[in-house]
Amino acid sequence: MPHPISASDAGRPAVTGKVPDDLLRVSDLDPETLAELLDLAAAMKQEPLGWERDLRGGAIGCLFEKPSTRTRVSLATAAHRLGMTAIVLNRDEMQLGHGETVADTARVLSSYLDAVTVRTYDHATVEQMAEAAAIPVVNALSDTHHPCQSLADLLALREHFGSLAGLTAAFLGDGASNTCNSFLAACAAAGMHLTIASPQGYPTDPDILGEAREVMAQTGGSVALTTEPVDAVRTAQAVYAEVWVPMDKPHERDERAVRLAPYRVDDALLAHAPREAVALHCLPAVRGEEITSEVLDGPRSLVWNQAANRLPTAQAVLHSLVTTNRRRIA
Repeated sequence: MPHPISASDAGRPAVTGKVPDDLLRVSDLDPETLAELLDLAAAMKQEPLGWERDLRGGAIGCLFEKPSTRTRVSLATAAHRLGMTAIVLNRDEMQLGHGETVADTARVLSSYLDAVTVRTYDHATVEQMAEAAAIPVVNALSDTHHPCQSLADLLALREHFGSLAGLTAAFLGDGASNTCNSFLAACAAAGMHLTIASPQGYPTDPDILGEAREVMAQTGGSVALTTEPVDAVRTAQAVYAEVWVPMDKPHERDERAVRLAPYRVDDALLAHAPREAVALHCLPAVRGEEITSEVLDGPRSLVWNQAANRLPTAQAVLHSLVTTNRRRIA
């Protein structure tokens, strides 16, 4: 297996902080490493093919148990831009779907690949894969965490506002969602101030909340909880909407439509936010439900920037984890 070219030796940005073995949650990255990763992603966005020789001959596996557009395409394209091959793995087409354990699958894939990305339902599946694998595992979405999305969110905000520390944001909707959990951790590491507005019955996990507050004590950020969407957006420079019905909870559609309706991001709600406030959404969006087309396509939308940034942030994650792992085993 070819050894990587050192980005630092070549005079390019590099992640020199503590790179984790795997990226299962945003909190796997300490604040310094997260900032360096965003720097690398920004450089890769400016020069997409500047790293194409670093990992030539390598390969990543993309194990998807859920439908995907942005995650699947961004990871495959990121791998290509690093000189790697991306192999899409569908559970039903593997022995994993016919009784082989996650751990056994991870051990075998470690013999063929440089990294594996996993998009699944139960977060325990990602953890089991990481525990058994000898290669980096990247959580491409689980029921409790969506780290790849939050890195793209931060890069979009940093591009727009210039810096992240001290920024104010509001997350509206399901406070227990994977996107909310990861965005909370991202805000904590970046030193941002976040207000989560959600109805009763959709609370943020207290353990995840506690972890974020511990990090925020060091970075200067803060988090507050409310059930009032207008109160949440009054000082928010970024207002985050998310689809109301997750892929694994279609049976809750009617209830969620009623409970979450007051949290729709529309022009009327944004009128209570500061003039410079922008709208965020992780996509896919159900237009007219959690966000209106007027906001999604309007001048205050950063949604398409978020989506575009899934590619350079994926490229930075793969480059950092794979090169670090190669050095460890060299």
